[in-house]
Amino acid sequence: FRYARLTCCSATNRVSVGQRMAFNPKRNQECKIDLLLSKVWESGITGQQAIDKMKDILKGKGKFPLAEDFAPPEWVDAIFLRFFIGFKKNPAAAAEAFSDMLDWRAKNNIQAIRAQLLAGMTPEQFPRYEQIRRYYPLITTGEDKNGCPIMITLTGLVDPAKLLKSATLDEIRLYIIYVMEHKLMKLSEMTAKSGVLMRALEIHDLKGLGMHHLATGPIGILRKVVQEVSANYVELADKVLLINCPFATVIRTVLNQVIPARSIHKLAVMGGLQDYVDRLLEHADKDQYHPVLFGGPLPEGLEDTGEDDMGTWSAATVPPRDKKVVEVGLGGPGQTVCWSLCPEALDINAHIAFYSPGCDDGEHGQVESESWLASVVRRQRA
Repeated sequence: FRYARLTCCSATNRVSVGQRMAFNPKRNQECKIDLLLSKVWESGITGQQAIDKMKDILKGKGKFPLAEDFAPPEWVDAIFLRFFIGFKKNPAAAAEAFSDMLDWRAKNNIQAIRAQLLAGMTPEQFPRYEQIRRYYPLITTGEDKNGCPIMITLTGLVDPAKLLKSATLDEIRLYIIYVMEHKLMKLSEMTAKSGVLMRALEIHDLKGLGMHHLATGPIGILRKVVQEVSANYVELADKVLLINCPFATVIRTVLNQVIPARSIHKLAVMGGLQDYVDRLLEHADKDQYHPVLFGGPLPEGLEDTGEDDMGTWSAATVPPRDKKVVEVGLGGPGQTVCWSLCPEALDINAHIAFYSPGCDDGEHGQVESESWLASVVRRQRA
């Protein structure tokens, strides 16, 4: 068959997924450790009372006082605060999560990793750095106007399938642990020095998003690793800005893989360069970001995965209670055809049919009454 027709039916207008998150110049005043400890939270107790309650619960489990090598004394209260804030200001839930974190650290010998980092290990020296960064590119650049470090994930260039070919799952997991431990240590050092609970300005650049990000196998495996590790590193993100975002449904799919649910409220979703450039410059000076965010070259050693870019996909705006036919030409015979429908509204139905050359009326050359397609794609709910 020479081409395929996709008929889309809609009950609502096309919707925008853009969302703004303004820079907060008072952030450092609001996040002073002394203020957070004296503040009366929604639960009716102060931050200090919450921490004390967490410590009592841990003491009952035989896990407090903490081991001397857990963290420098000046880091400890800030780490307790991160768990208290991150777990809905519920000291009991926070203490349980803190307890689980201590068990996880002991089981995975995280203190040995911290010792390496304290001895001067750099990210370039992390195990399997070169192999993993190519398909899971992370960039740390400068600081925003509040002094929060800027950490960039080139999410559109993450390739779970190739990542799993370049390193074992255990190696990927270990690499992510090194990254997160390094991040916690940097933020803890900045917090102790400034007296302000420091978090990172995180940016996810979705440029290059393609079909390989929708494959449930490899990305499902990567999701489990990221979720497991992230559960033990709480409240490290101040804001999460998503740029070069295509369609809302795809964004949700990717975000579920890389961002803990407790951090979703910190998100700001934006489109292309013209949509996000002013917002980035509101948060930090241009020289604090990597040039790739402004159309510059990729970091050395990285390259596009070669997968399809969603920017090249056919698109159509379907009016309410109407339908549109989108024709997509296919190549020569013997090809395997893969398709995906990514609506910006959630009530699009799709009907796909394949046609031979010269079948303008849609009656001749069509796949036999769509019988073998009907059970798969007819009235496909997006």
